[in-house]
Amino acid sequence: AGCATTPPPPPEGESETDAAAAAPFNELGSADAPLLMIEFSDLQCSFCARHASQTFPELRRNYIDTGKLRYAVRDLPLQIHRDAVPAAVAARCAGEQGKFWEMRQAIYLARGRLDQEPYAAMAGELGLDVDRFEACRRDDRQAANVRADAALAAGEGIASTPAFVIGRVVEG
Repeated sequence: AGCATTPPPPPEGESETDAAAAAPFNELGSADAPLLMIEFSDLQCSFCARHASQTFPELRRNYIDTGKLRYAVRDLPLQIHRDAVPAAVAARCAGEQGKFWEMRQAIYLARGRLDQEPYAAMAGELGLDVDRFEACRRDDRQAANVRADAALAAGEGIASTPAFVIGRVVEG
């Protein structure tokens, strides 16, 4: 079981295929891996946090780091979590400076205080350029990417988190 609700509809004029252009910072593993696993997550979801702390390290060690699996994270902020969108944007903005995975973990650890907007302090602790990070958070570009991920999930009938899609990579 996980967190469940209906994701918000995509904004007018936004296509589900926009999510396919996700930045590489939210992917791990070899481009030659035979399998791709996509995780749809909400950074305010306790079940997602549990996956990140308990299951993901094993997946990384046994499958991602060994070249068997490429792992991608997509955002699915649920309506029941009002701080999930700002959290997702913060993770993406940290990703622009090479610290996506570290910020993601910090956000999961701070789930209970996300309403206090701890992101600038987290960015500083991670050694990011805080001014650049904050400028990114104010810009709508990463929020649009979050909405595109949610639209992709909705188009595939995914409405709860964490959700996983796994498949064999086929050259075409």
